[in-house]
Amino acid sequence: MLLACSSDNDNNGNTFDAAPVADSGSTPTPDASDSELVWTPLITGEWTLPAGGENTSDNHTITLDRDIYIGAIRPIEPVGTHHTVLDNGGAGIIYASGVGTNEVIFPDGVGLKLIAGTTLNLQLHIFNPSGAGISGTSGVEIVEVAEADVVNVADLFLPGPFDFNLGPMQETVHSGTCVVQQAQTIFALFPHMHQLGTHFKMSVTKDGTEQMVHDNAYDFDDQAFTNFAPISLSPGDSINTECTWMNSTAQGVGWGDSSTSEMCFSILYRYPAIGGEFCDDGFTP
Repeated sequence: MLLACSSDNDNNGNTFDAAPVADSGSTPTPDASDSELVWTPLITGEWTLPAGGENTSDNHTITLDRDIYIGAIRPIEPVGTHHTVLDNGGAGIIYASGVGTNEVIFPDGVGLKLIAGTTLNLQLHIFNPSGAGISGTSGVEIVEVAEADVVNVADLFLPGPFDFNLGPMQETVHSGTCVVQQAQTIFALFPHMHQLGTHFKMSVTKDGTEQMVHDNAYDFDDQAFTNFAPISLSPGDSINTECTWMNSTAQGVGWGDSSTSEMCFSILYRYPAIGGEFCDDGFTP
C-alpha cells in the first residue's frame, strides 16, 4: 500500500511528492542496540536556495491511506536544513528537528499513531549563509511497528516562553513554567534555541520537589534528542524551561522562526497522546 500524495510547489517553484511508506507488518518494537532497523522515508521535499537565501515555510503535504504505527523517527537533513516540523494537518506537531538532530527510538510499548485520511504537513526551514547556491532533499523517515506493539500512543509537546527580547551585546537568561493540566509521562527531550543560545535547562517540579532533567551548554550545530527515565507528572506539577543567550549583535533579538530570531522550547515526547502542542493553560512567563 502507498500513501496518497499531493504535489505542490515551494516558494522556489520546485515540484515535489512524498515518498511511499513500506507496508506495515509484524516489525518488532525497535531497540537502540538493533542495527537491523529498517528506515523508510515518510515524507520528503526538494528545495533550492541562492547564496544567502532563507525560506522559513517550505511546505510539503501527503495524505495517508492507512494507519501507521511508528517505533522510531529521525530527520533527513542535508546541509541547509535549519529545522523541520511535521504536523498532522494542523491538529498537532508529530516531530521536530534542528541541525544535527538524531533519531528518537521509542521505549517498548510506546509509539506514534498516524490515522488513515490524515494529511501530514512537513514544514522545512531552509537557510543558506554561504556564498554559493545550494539544494537538497529534506524530510522525515520512520521505522514502522505492528499495531499490537504500541500500547501507549505518544505525542509531542512544546512548553517554553514566547515573550522575550535579547538586548544587544549582552547575555540574557529567560525562563518559563508550564503547569501540567493532565496526567502524563514524559520520556524524551529536544532542547531548542537558535544561533545565539549558549545554555539550556529543563526541570520538572513534582509534588513540590524540583528534579533537573537537562542542564548543559547549548550547541546550535548539535541539537540532539535525549531519552531519559520516564517521569510521570500529575495535574499541578510543572515543566520548567530556562534558556541563556549571548547576543553578540548590535541589534535586539526577539522570538521568531527565522535563524536571526530566537526560540526557547523544551520539545518533549510524552504519553498518553493529549493534543495541544503548546502550553496554552497554566503557563507563567
